[in-house]
Amino acid sequence: MIETMEERGKLTIRLAGRIDSTNAPDAEKELMEIAAEHPGDEWIIAADDLEYISSAGLRVLMKLRKQAKKAVVIRNVAPSVYDILEMTGFTELFTVEKQLRQISVEGLPMIGKGANGEVYRLDEERIIKVYNPLTNTPDKIRREKNAARQAFIHGIPSAISYDIVKVGDRYGIIYEMIDAMTLGEAMARRPERLEEYAHRMAELLKTLHGTAFEPGVLPDARDGLQVWADVAEQSGCYSADVIAKLRSLIRSIPPRDTFIHGDFHPGNIMVSGDEFILIDMGDASVGDPIIDLLGAYQIMKLVPQRKGGSERYTGVPGEQMTRVWDIFIRDYTGITESEMLAAYENRLKFYSLIRTLAGITFSELIPKETLGGLVKDVTNAFLTGYSIMQGNPG
Repeated sequence: MIETMEERGKLTIRLAGRIDSTNAPDAEKELMEIAAEHPGDEWIIAADDLEYISSAGLRVLMKLRKQAKKAVVIRNVAPSVYDILEMTGFTELFTVEKQLRQISVEGLPMIGKGANGEVYRLDEERIIKVYNPLTNTPDKIRREKNAARQAFIHGIPSAISYDIVKVGDRYGIIYEMIDAMTLGEAMARRPERLEEYAHRMAELLKTLHGTAFEPGVLPDARDGLQVWADVAEQSGCYSADVIAKLRSLIRSIPPRDTFIHGDFHPGNIMVSGDEFILIDMGDASVGDPIIDLLGAYQIMKLVPQRKGGSERYTGVPGEQMTRVWDIFIRDYTGITESEMLAAYENRLKFYSLIRTLAGITFSELIPKETLGGLVKDVTNAFLTGYSIMQGNPG
């Protein structure tokens, strides 16, 4: 009836079946023991499989709440159980989240793909972003919904999110998009405007990186990069020394209070009329601009070098995307001298390995028989770059 899982200071308590007068005393005893063992954790009650709760069960939850040091969240509550909680006032005492409705994307056109997942057109006025499960937890997706709201409040042109949904065993967010296409689609349809679009992308990113947020509104972008380090470590493909250096590199990036999108490329910018609107706020945060640029470099510079890669992620043919990148990066940096620009791009290439080290270990596009050799090559590139960054080229 009760299962628990602890991760990074969060204790998930999973309730199942019925909690009524016949088993409430046993449930209370077990929950109080759990509470005593985890006094400082954030407690989340997962009610996915909770079929019914009586007044006796509600009293147990009240006693649990009194033991909590932080707010208690009840998630994935079935409609029938939610009605009970709402009728008895529990929705005022707890943060209660209903079960997410299921949506299918089968047969829907994919209009973009990035590190966090895919974007589908749901209908003429809405799109749905479906997340990759490995690095996108429900908590992270809820943070994206909040980040989109905060970005909009701070004057950043961003899509308004409607709802979080389930897509099979994955999660998604539905956004309102009226008469819109991705910038990637616009570039493919209107190649004569590539230069204009590249200039506007650079101006948009400079605007984002000039928008400051109050402390605590958005997370530190370096924390998001540490998630990539976690994935790399959990893969078991890298030595403890490589992981330590990876985490050290992330910590060395200076803090900053200005906006970071986290996955900035033409597939995550919608064109509505002639207005650019950002989507995919899963990695929205504050931090140094290098964190945005390393992701843009991967998608706009490296991916087009693979046959069909650019079309898959942004909808833009590789040759066109290479041209867009060249204009975009010169505009953004103001660097016109080729040698200096090449040095800047080499720095971006090195920092992009933060994501690559993790990304290759779960990519469905990499055959298992070639993974070992690729891991070795990427590791060597990272260690060489790290030595140079530390002032030790040898």
